[in-house]
Amino acid sequence: VLSELILLPFIKNVLVPFFRRLILPYRLPKILNNILIGEYGIFSIGFEWVLGLILPYVTLFYVVFSFLEDCGFLPRLAVLFDGIMKKFGASGTSLIPLLMGYGCAVPAVLATRGLPSKKERIIVTCLVSFAVPCISQTGALVTLLSSYSVFMFLGLIVLAFLVLLLVGTIAGKIVAGHVEPMVLEIPNFLIPEKKAYFKKLKIRLKSFIFEAEGPMFLAIFLAAFLKETGLLEFIASLFDVVLSKFLGLPKEAVIFLILGIIRREMAVAPLISLNLTPLQVFVGAAVSLFYLPCLSVFGVITKEFNLKTAILIGLSTFVCAILIGGAINFIGHLIL
Repeated sequence: VLSELILLPFIKNVLVPFFRRLILPYRLPKILNNILIGEYGIFSIGFEWVLGLILPYVTLFYVVFSFLEDCGFLPRLAVLFDGIMKKFGASGTSLIPLLMGYGCAVPAVLATRGLPSKKERIIVTCLVSFAVPCISQTGALVTLLSSYSVFMFLGLIVLAFLVLLLVGTIAGKIVAGHVEPMVLEIPNFLIPEKKAYFKKLKIRLKSFIFEAEGPMFLAIFLAAFLKETGLLEFIASLFDVVLSKFLGLPKEAVIFLILGIIRREMAVAPLISLNLTPLQVFVGAAVSLFYLPCLSVFGVITKEFNLKTAILIGLSTFVCAILIGGAINFIGHLIL
């Protein structure tokens, strides 16, 4: 509601025209002008994607998660899920960094430092990388699928849950090591202290704005540059077999594979502006959901474990995303 009624109208009717009026009088070279205010321009779609479509969902998630964290609910949840997590080769304490992944994968991977064994750390990192969408990506997926059908979004949630179970089961069996018994202090239920709560919320939102939105604008700049220089057409021709034949997507959709490397939610955003069929939308959403971890996550995995682990997880997620997308496209054409 905030996005549709306030943010998007303000961005489209006030912010974007303001920057166009500011830039046009300078008569910049055509390529630079298009990069700034063209189809994929930083000031044309940058504010719309980043501030209008993603930020409201990020804010809502951190409002709820910070409250649950401060009131003492999360440790109780970890105890309740201890038996289930052990089936994946992890303990109930692994649930907390896993839930953090729905906010952002970077602090989730860092939070695995508190887990008692390396096996649990790798399993949680795999789960977060494969099938846990960050809140920015979730917001972009809601925006993409909401104009088609709520059942498409529910279907994607079910698919993500099934992949989560499959990856957890496989990782629990192949990752060497043992699981320590869970030892966790359960605090009393508390009403969050107002000052501390809002300070934590402010820090998290500030962190998102300065650390996450920078790479998003970089991704938008890259998209505009590739389009204006003609490199986008060349790259699209290289991926034509995968995109058109296997995934059933138009060649213009190659941009979502490129931008998804920088930020996962940026793999979703370009699909919003394309004229896709419902099947193509669901295929694109599924591929973007299970796609490569973004660059910041890749860097954190490399730092916390090693480069080999990061590359193995990255290649596995890429292959998984393409295979799932191809399977959905094949089954969809059989049914429809």
